[in-house]
Amino acid sequence: MSEISNKISGFTLNHVDLESKTQRLLTSALKRANICTSCQPQSLFWDANYFGLNQVKYFCSATPQQQQQILQFANKDLLEEIYWVEQAGVGYMAKMVILAQTHEERLLYSLFSADEATHLATITPFLKEVPVFSGDTFLSYMAKAIESDDKLLLMVLVQVVLEGWGMGHYRSLAKYCLNPHLGEVLQGFLDAEARHHALGVTLVKNSTDYCQESLGNIYSALTYFLHIVQVGPQRLLINIERVLGYLSANDKVEILTELETEKHSSKKLDLLRSLLVGTVPDSIIESLEKQGSFHPYSPSQCIK
Repeated sequence: MSEISNKISGFTLNHVDLESKTQRLLTSALKRANICTSCQPQSLFWDANYFGLNQVKYFCSATPQQQQQILQFANKDLLEEIYWVEQAGVGYMAKMVILAQTHEERLLYSLFSADEATHLATITPFLKEVPVFSGDTFLSYMAKAIESDDKLLLMVLVQVVLEGWGMGHYRSLAKYCLNPHLGEVLQGFLDAEARHHALGVTLVKNSTDYCQESLGNIYSALTYFLHIVQVGPQRLLINIERVLGYLSANDKVEILTELETEKHSSKKLDLLRSLLVGTVPDSIIESLEKQGSFHPYSPSQCIK
C-alpha cells in the first residue's frame, strides 16, 4: 500500500493509546450518540453450514480441532472484511462531501459519513484485536480506486455496486449469525446501506458527466470486481490449506465442486448485473457481457 492510498481508506492509520484524551473524547461522543460499543465474547459467529463447509469432504474428515481452526480463520476473515469496508466507507463519504455539487448532496454525504463511523465503532468490539491490514487483493484495489477524483467511478463502484451488494450480504450475515448481539448490529446496518445505495443510483442515473475516461474507468473497475466474484471463495481455500496442509490442484477443484462454487457465483453475478442494468450506460453492460464477466468460472478455472 502506498502512502497516498491511506488518505481515504484509512487502512494504515495509527491508533491512539486507550488512555489518551482523544480516545476518551471519542468514547464520550459515542455514548452521547447512544452508540453501543460493547459486545458478547464468542469464539465463532458463523458455523460450518454458513460457509458450506459441511459439504466438504476434507473438512468433515478433519479432527474437531482442525475444523475449529478453519472456522476461526473463516470467521476472522469475515469480521475483518466488514471492519475494513466500513473503515474505507468513512473516508469515502467524507471525500464525497467535498465533491458534492449541491447543498442537499453535501448534507446527505455528511450524514452518511456518520453512518459509516457508527458501523465501524459498533463492529470493532467484536474483533479480538484491532486488525493490521494484510494487503488483501480486493481491499487494496478498493483503497486505490477511491483515491480517484472520478466521481462517477466512485459512485458506481462504492454506492451502486458495493452498497447494493452489501444489503444482501449483511442481511445474510445477520440472519445466520450465532451471536444475537452481532446479528442485531449487522441488521441495523441495512437501512443506512439502502439510503447510501439509493443516492448513488439516483446521482448516477441523472448524471450528464460521462466522458470516455469515466466510461473506461468504470468498465475496468467492474471487470476487476466481477472477476473476484467469478474466481469463487479463494480465502476459504487458503484457510483450509493453512490448517490441513498442502492441497493439490485436484484437491482444490474437488473442494470448490463440493462448495457448489459455480452455482453460488452465478447467483452473485446475476445480482450484480441487476444492480448495474438501468443505472450505468448500456455500452458498459454490453462490453462486460461480451467478455463473459457475468458468467461464473468452473472449479477448474477458479484455481488457475
